[in-house]
Amino acid sequence: MKWLDQVRVTVSKEKYEKEGVFKGAIGTIIFSEIRDNQFEVVFSNPDGRDYAEIEINVADLELVKDNELSDESILEDLPKHDPRWWCKVEDGYILNLLGERKNKIPYDYKS
Repeated sequence: MKWLDQVRVTVSKEKYEKEGVFKGAIGTIIFSEIRDNQFEVVFSNPDGRDYAEIEINVADLELVKDNELSDESILEDLPKHDPRWWCKVEDGYILNLLGERKNKIPYDYKS
């Protein structure tokens, strides 16, 4: 999972539901600098209007559609082209664009 990928919420949580986001909702990652193991995700109505923009825990998301952007093209769009600023989730690891891992154990995002 990375910037502009489509993702699905896999759990029900009061924090999400207060914002109108329920289990099964599909959104798009719009900010992927990992803070507290979360991505910023926007959710839209069928007419294209956004109804929620919230941080969702990485463990509560699954990939629906890969945007197929390369790390290089993402890096070009980053302010100051700093590869430490942007993260992705790959094979259970939170990685920055330098390949540095945030978690030590795959799928245990708090390790």
